[in-house]
Amino acid sequence: MAPAAPDPAAVERGAVIYRGGTCPVCHHWEGQGNRRGPDLTDEEWLHGDGSLAAVRTAIETGFRHGAGRRFGGKYEMWPLGGMELDESDVDALTAYVWSLHRRRRAADTLTREVVSRIAFGSGADQDRAQPIWDTVLALRPQLMLMLGNNVLGGTEDMRELRLQYDKLAVKPGFAELRRQSRFMATWNDLDFGREDGGADFDRRAESQQVFLDFWSEPSGSPRRQQQGVYTSQRFGPPGRRLQVILLDTRYGRGPLWRVSPDEARRRETQGMGPYLPNDHERARMLSEEQWRWLGQQLRQAADVRLIVTSIPFVMEFTGWESWANMPNERQRLIDLIRDSGATGVLLLSGHTPWADVSRLDAEAPYPLWDFTTGPLNRRATAGIGPNRHRIGAAAREPSFGYMEIDWTAADPELRIEVRSVANRRLLRQTLRLSELQPK
Repeated sequence: MAPAAPDPAAVERGAVIYRGGTCPVCHHWEGQGNRRGPDLTDEEWLHGDGSLAAVRTAIETGFRHGAGRRFGGKYEMWPLGGMELDESDVDALTAYVWSLHRRRRAADTLTREVVSRIAFGSGADQDRAQPIWDTVLALRPQLMLMLGNNVLGGTEDMRELRLQYDKLAVKPGFAELRRQSRFMATWNDLDFGREDGGADFDRRAESQQVFLDFWSEPSGSPRRQQQGVYTSQRFGPPGRRLQVILLDTRYGRGPLWRVSPDEARRRETQGMGPYLPNDHERARMLSEEQWRWLGQQLRQAADVRLIVTSIPFVMEFTGWESWANMPNERQRLIDLIRDSGATGVLLLSGHTPWADVSRLDAEAPYPLWDFTTGPLNRRATAGIGPNRHRIGAAAREPSFGYMEIDWTAADPELRIEVRSVANRRLLRQTLRLSELQPK
């Protein structure tokens, strides 16, 4: 006879304790494990028989050095995970951990949690102070989206790249936010490893593993097997379902076309970059495998969809890196949004020295909004580039993005802002979900 399942209410409470405590450090947010600790969702129990009693014993007693069977040389666990828990807390945590191994990992992960507070940002200089994390923490985001250049590595030496990530890891505000909020991350060129790099970077596979290790990606994750760090997640029930799609604009990206050195110098005086639009039919921003995957994601049920791309999508051509450098790929994404019937799409991007809000009209079934954040802890010194799609003014202060979704309204309201270190609103846009639907 199968053992009786614990009370669902206890499982839900245990999930809160698990995610708010030390457990995700070693076992990941959903229990899939990482380099520090084993997977709790599979059928293999390393300590005991997997019963409720055995799970409780494991949580209560922990595993000191040399006790039990070590998992590939990984860390042992302190009693109660080093947390202060009473008897009812242990009961709830036991119920949740026990329930995890009955859940199969799916290609499309879907959680019941309703997400309404989302922060996002890019361009974190690990060699500078990062006071902005305290401002982000004060807003208590449920989800933090890292849009790329999460460290300014810019090195092809993988040992050096790991050291740069280590500098970010010990920033107090970042570490605290990581304990309190769920993170999802993609990369840009400087945490990819080569400035403005793409498929020509011959150490990209190694860099991908460094990236995934830092972000505690589970050992069984598809991201550990695929070429590129793209991923997605859905949150919440129908009517309040958020989908987050993180693209990889590096791993499969083809070559960029450049102007001559003389023209590049002339452009530099105008604040423009050295690139030309590459309209070759074989030019690629995303690999074909990623395009197929993206089509599948856009056909899944969701109410609000956040497409995260490390470089601007809507912004007009400036000669710097953006989707405008590959106009056929840009149009392909617009066509895919239309042909898939995907509604509720917003784009989040980074890479520029300034923050911007852009809107693309007429080319898609409904206006496409792109919210571009500036660097998290560096103030731009260069001028602000042209952007005929700009809504309002751009901002050059260190900044991050923040979004609140009011799911309780009959027509859900989305408030998207770009905020400064002092929590001052630099840019703001309010949208209704009905505005992100075909007319």
